[in-house]
Amino acid sequence: MAITSGTSSHSTASHSPATHGASTLGATPRPEAPKPSGLVYLGLGGLAVVAFIIFWITGVSGNILLIPLGFVTLWAPLYPVIGLAVMLLTLLVCFRARTNTMGAFGALAFIIMSYWAGSTVNFTLLEIPERWSNVEPRLMAFLDPNWSYIWTVRDQWLITLSMAVVATLIGCAIGLVLAMFASPVSSPNKGVSQAIKAVNSVIRSIPDVGWALLFVAFIGGTAHGLGPMAGVLALLMFNIGIVAKLLSETIDSVNPGPVEAADAAGANLTQRNRLAILPQVLPGFVSYGLYVFELNIRASAALGIVGVGGIGSAMMLQLNRFAFENVAAILIALIIVVLLVDMFSMYIRRKLL
Repeated sequence: MAITSGTSSHSTASHSPATHGASTLGATPRPEAPKPSGLVYLGLGGLAVVAFIIFWITGVSGNILLIPLGFVTLWAPLYPVIGLAVMLLTLLVCFRARTNTMGAFGALAFIIMSYWAGSTVNFTLLEIPERWSNVEPRLMAFLDPNWSYIWTVRDQWLITLSMAVVATLIGCAIGLVLAMFASPVSSPNKGVSQAIKAVNSVIRSIPDVGWALLFVAFIGGTAHGLGPMAGVLALLMFNIGIVAKLLSETIDSVNPGPVEAADAAGANLTQRNRLAILPQVLPGFVSYGLYVFELNIRASAALGIVGVGGIGSAMMLQLNRFAFENVAAILIALIIVVLLVDMFSMYIRRKLL
């Protein structure tokens, strides 16, 4: 027993230094980041000062910051001073946190671009308290919607849904064909692929509201009884651009095995696309179609404002009459419709995918 105990003690003693060494090795602290260059940070501070001067010269705000210093009072524009303080404080935090110079420059550039964009559109939150007397009655009207008004515009709701359905079906079908020609995997040659991509880029560069304005100008709006037609055509172009873009990228990433097998069997381009590519992208195509349908519900309501009919036209009419309780009822009903469509789309995606 004594020999066994001694052996056990010796074994424990022989293993404990290794265990201690392993635990010490695991507890080694991570090395600190190197201290950034102070000269570079001084240069970034100079850049902040230059941006402050530019904002001071180009600013049009009348808010002035007064700094009394006893016998003299200094003044400066309020918002550029706040911007300078934010930039310098950000550089100080980055320097104390040992942020590399590129990270500090990125943070400084973000602040400068944000200030420039906000000052360009005169963005400020200080006017909200000043205009609260105008906001409060409108807000109270929105909080008390006129639910009975929803049933009086049921025809406009039907027009909105019909535009979305027609545009989705036709737009997705055309988008599928364009996607097949746009992807180099399913296109006859590179020239056709590049040409279709260029056309699709032009289509996507014009927003849905732009297409609606164009078609209203070309064929007429609600005043001529052709508003829904202009809306369908606008949504149609919008859908073609989205579906063709997303689906062509899906075709680019299909499994090459079935495509190579179809080529080896002597299939032509149409047979290869139908048997080897289309089955692989069909679930994604259905998903994109449902996504586009959701977009069309919202977009068709917005397009009604520019004269294509539907619930958007009714909402614009009530806004012009300052009937905010009716507008609130339309908006809440629109939210419910979009949520229901989204839930239905999720259910279909789950069943198909």
